[in-house]
Amino acid sequence: MKIYRNSKDRQQKANIIRFKEHWSHGINRRDFIKSSLVVSVLGGMTACKPSVPAPSADQELNLIQQSNDIVKIDDYTFSDKQHLDLQAIYMRLFPDDGDGPSADDLNILTYLEWAMTDQRNIDDGDPEFIVKGIGWLNQLANDEEGEDFRHLSATVQDELISQTANSNAGNNWLSILLYYMIEALTLDPFYGGNTKQIGWQWLEHQGGFPHPVMGKTYRDFE
Repeated sequence: MKIYRNSKDRQQKANIIRFKEHWSHGINRRDFIKSSLVVSVLGGMTACKPSVPAPSADQELNLIQQSNDIVKIDDYTFSDKQHLDLQAIYMRLFPDDGDGPSADDLNILTYLEWAMTDQRNIDDGDPEFIVKGIGWLNQLANDEEGEDFRHLSATVQDELISQTANSNAGNNWLSILLYYMIEALTLDPFYGGNTKQIGWQWLEHQGGFPHPVMGKTYRDFE
């Protein structure tokens, strides 16, 4: 499934580039959630798209990447099971279909874990809201299909995400996930996402210099 690239690739890139001034320190959440990018991504869930197989549900993967080249995460917000759930969800939003980086390529889960250590995001209730949304989606999946979301086919997963997007709470939840996805796409790789600058390369963007290092991140200068 392709959500926002392919035929609308140029327009969607333009929508992301609208937030270019925020790429060095994070995107304004309110502006992002109200943007045409969210509308086009979630609205595109119901369009006819090529089917990309969902990743194996419980494959042995190191979903959180840690190295000396990126921020250190001491404690995880999400459980191992929730990591698998989030990977399945994000891989439907940004699939590995050969047209731009996938969620896994962008190392979204590492970035998301780091973002959840930001006190502002904690105060906004994002960790709890994301966990609640995973529960909602799995409950819907079990009610309709008898299994958790990550165990279902790509086609069924897309249908369930579309249903979720039709409710206010579900739409807000998916918008928050996309908000962090776009940050992982556009922020410096030091923050855990945008692996090897793959997001910048896709967007044809030259990142800032010097790159952040521990003790000199955008959080340290706020």
